[in-house]
Order: sequence, then C-alpha cells, then structure tokens
Amino acid sequence: MNNLEVELSPDDVQWAAETARTSFARWENQRGYYNNRLNSHFKGKLGELAVERFLLTRNLKLDSHFRFPDREKLADIVVKIQGYKKVLRVEIKSWGREYWQELGRCISIDQFPDLKKKADVVVWCVVDVDGVVNAPVKALLAGWSTMDEIAKAPTRLTGFEYMRKIENYQLAETGLHGMSSLLGGV
Repeated sequence: MNNLEVELSPDDVQWAAETARTSFARWENQRGYYNNRLNSHFKGKLGELAVERFLLTRNLKLDSHFRFPDREKLADIVVKIQGYKKVLRVEIKSWGREYWQELGRCISIDQFPDLKKKADVVVWCVVDVDGVVNAPVKALLAGWSTMDEIAKAPTRLTGFEYMRKIENYQLAETGLHGMSSLLGGV
C-alpha cells in the first residue's frame, strides 16, 4: 500500500487538543453517528492537520475549513486547482492504531448522504496518540476513497462488545488508493 507518514509538531498537537475540547463541548450533549468522545475529536483534528500538511507540501492552495468551528458543515479541506476552476473536497476520517483493523475505514450509513453532499473523497488516517500534548505525533495517511467507492462497500455492524453497534460501509484496507494519486497528477 502507498501510505504516508506525517509528523506533527508539539505546537500542532497543542492546537489539536485545544480545538478538540471546543468541538467536543459543542457536540457533547448531542447523539452523533458514533460515540462522542474528546479523544475522538482530538484524533480527528490531528488527522486533519496531517492531511493539510501533506497537501501544503505540494504547494497547493487550500481552504482548510476544519480550522473554523462555524464551517463544520463543509468539507474539512477544499483543494483549489487552477484557482477555483476545479476543486477537490476532502473529508478526513481518523482512528487510533488500536481500532484501525476492526473499526477503521468506516462511514456510518446514516452519515453517508450528508457526507456525499459535501465531499468528493475521504482520506483515511491512523493516528498514534498517547495522551501527551507536548510531544510530536505521527499520523499515517493510509489512503483515500471516492464517495462512489464508499457507497459500493460492504455494510456491517461494527463495534466491540462494550460499544454501541453502528451500521457502516467499511472498505478493505487493500482497496484504498495511495496518497500519491490523490490529485491525479495535478
């Protein structure tokens, strides 16, 4: 598989921790597609930062909507290609390594219609987090999938015995596109 590792600085990790607390507080009392936990918001912010870093190192112009709480209904990142003549709307989904094999690469069937309206692709991340916010963190950009590929993925109930079971589309890890092909040579 053609995945990529991105190291995030302690400043990045601190920003992710602070913004995760804000996001968690906003959604804390609302039932979501998955269990709403501070650690999930933290992993999500780290994944978003890692994908942003990957795209910026390719000298691309971005609208990083994930940085603004009032833009939560938009794709996490919009890549501007040739100005705004073409865009790629990117949603980022992140898991800890301990959940990647069993629960990774999932999109809730209930979440999919809204996700399809706002994104063209999903980038899948694996984030190693040990709870320390003053140290670098490594994020693995495991690959990406189109919305059509997600819609064609097998569905299954996921969740360990202590978790609420969620009906998800779940892609095989072997079916993910490598990160180098994300922009098709743009």
